[in-house]
Amino acid sequence: MTGPKEAFFSPASLLIDTRELDLTNYEELYNKIQEIEPSLAPVTLSLIPGEIPFNYQPSLETPRIISNIFTAPVKDVNPSYATHFLDYKGMVSTEYLTNYVASEASIALIQDPIMGINFLHFSVVREKISVDYFEPKDQYYCNFKLNVSLRIKDEIIFQYSRDLPIYFLPQELDKFRAHGISVEDSFPVIEGKYTLIILLQNSVQKEFSLSEKEIVIPEDSGIPQIIGPILGHEFQNYQSNVHIPFKVLDKKLNVDPKNIYSPKDEISFLTILTNITEDLWREGRVEAFINGHREVNPIKKTFSLELRNIPFKKTLSLSHSIPARELSPDYYEINLFLMDKDNNSIDEKKTNFIVSPAEHIVHPIANAKALLPANNFLYYYMLASQYERIKDYQRAEANFEKAFVLRPDYRKGLIDYVHFLLRVMKFDKSLELIENIHNEEGLKFEYFLIKGEAYKGNEQYEKAIENLLEGNKIYNSDTRLLNSLGFCYYKTKKVQEALDVLKASLRLNLNQEKIKKLIEEIEKSLN
Repeated sequence: MTGPKEAFFSPASLLIDTRELDLTNYEELYNKIQEIEPSLAPVTLSLIPGEIPFNYQPSLETPRIISNIFTAPVKDVNPSYATHFLDYKGMVSTEYLTNYVASEASIALIQDPIMGINFLHFSVVREKISVDYFEPKDQYYCNFKLNVSLRIKDEIIFQYSRDLPIYFLPQELDKFRAHGISVEDSFPVIEGKYTLIILLQNSVQKEFSLSEKEIVIPEDSGIPQIIGPILGHEFQNYQSNVHIPFKVLDKKLNVDPKNIYSPKDEISFLTILTNITEDLWREGRVEAFINGHREVNPIKKTFSLELRNIPFKKTLSLSHSIPARELSPDYYEINLFLMDKDNNSIDEKKTNFIVSPAEHIVHPIANAKALLPANNFLYYYMLASQYERIKDYQRAEANFEKAFVLRPDYRKGLIDYVHFLLRVMKFDKSLELIENIHNEEGLKFEYFLIKGEAYKGNEQYEKAIENLLEGNKIYNSDTRLLNSLGFCYYKTKKVQEALDVLKASLRLNLNQEKIKKLIEEIEKSLN
């Protein structure tokens, strides 16, 4: 039985006449198949595109992939990763393609009570974790890379990536494998309807997971409302000035996307109340109703939280926990109602959870990076970028300005701000701001390029040429600079100089249709 099974995966099984071939010489077999049918030869080595195994020996991944084809009909497969794989070409290499790991995600909108910014928080828990061992430090590790994008159809409104290596001691290995790891993060988000896509890769075993969800971030109506509730299995105390996922003020909620609790757990929830007036704070409350779903004698539980029990702010955060043992095993729904002094419901929100009969439920170990208050300016740059992408230039500029005021010495942000001002044709303001870097040697090229672009926008072409030439002395292969310089030469009737510069730009990048048309226009003017 062994022989035929091995032959099935051997390149020799594709050849009719093998009498003069050494069946153990895989390179010879490969060359013979390539001679007969070149397109078939690479597949005999591996079903993973581009993989050439050592010594041309067929990849051991091939029989595993084929076996997965036969077992696929009896598996519950989420095809999301496959249907969106092309969105990630350039981010996900082919070596990850066959190593998809299912995951669950918890996504929550939380408005920061101090900054008043909406943050999207998320937790991703993979079905399994693969680890490797680092002998010099006697540590095990996972090496995660997180890619997050916010999209409207095919347009990317916001995107970022982050490396999240996780190290743990040998005695912790069993705990991490039993509980799993929750990879958490958060980012500021503007109003709108988006598709959130979270791609999580682990370089150990070349695995990836994909989560996708449609989200709606509502405009601020000015009316008091509830955000949440967000469920978790415990609160942890944190210093209040640190930003970390699922934390508000000094409390972080540990979440588990499954929302399943054992009788030994605490069922904890966090909710945010926005646009709270002083009158509502004095007399208002949140009424909570927990209802079981079983048909016979379902459990019902209520409790009330007075708003005046916490210090007044326009944005309030409420946290509360109840022992899961007070609820019998069942599916539950929790409804929150924001009530005024006259018992009128101003807003209501709900979510679901499960109390399991199991004596113990393992919850994932949270992993996240904290950000200190000194870096809050970065959030405003992120918001500015998002507003610019949806062409809300007024709010984009307001957030660029907030970020700049908070950290005027952050040069990357300043340069991004000035380039934005150029795009919205605020040339005088860009000239004013760029002077902040005029003495910095490492930024001289950007300084002269931006000044040249701004003077060009103001139609001060001679000043533009002067600055662009200074920039070109530092780096002479930037198409942005060359195109602006060529245009300014053209406008000042230095036609031959314009042609020379624009053609130099075209040699650097042939895919510049506007420059091709400008060159044609200039050449016609010479005839």
